[in-house]
Amino acid sequence: MIKVVLWILVAIIMIFVADRCGFLVLQMKRALMYTASMDGKKARFSACSGYTKRSLYFPESRIYHFELLQELTKGNVSVEILDYQKQQILLLDGETKTGDIDAQKGKRYCMIVRFKGATGRYEIDWQ
Repeated sequence: MIKVVLWILVAIIMIFVADRCGFLVLQMKRALMYTASMDGKKARFSACSGYTKRSLYFPESRIYHFELLQELTKGNVSVEILDYQKQQILLLDGETKTGDIDAQKGKRYCMIVRFKGATGRYEIDWQ
């Protein structure tokens, strides 16, 4: 019984650490081909529809500048940033490629990349 409780505690701690480091990614997509970097900032894809969702934690409280670079042969890709209250604070897409957010240290933000029949590649960066 104690071993089961310890294993559950270890699993919860591992999930928490993975989320804080940005490694815990929720993906709901279909594609002929999809490859992405470990940090989720770059990806190449073919006939991709769906989304990927990951947590973001910023090291300090300040304004962060986001930039979306995309090379698409068809379809759409958009990037949403949600704050810790699940309110959309930034939307980047084919028309709006840059934006700023006022992030707070230690708060959880969420980055959702949405694909609609997209083929090509994207890169998102923030400073």
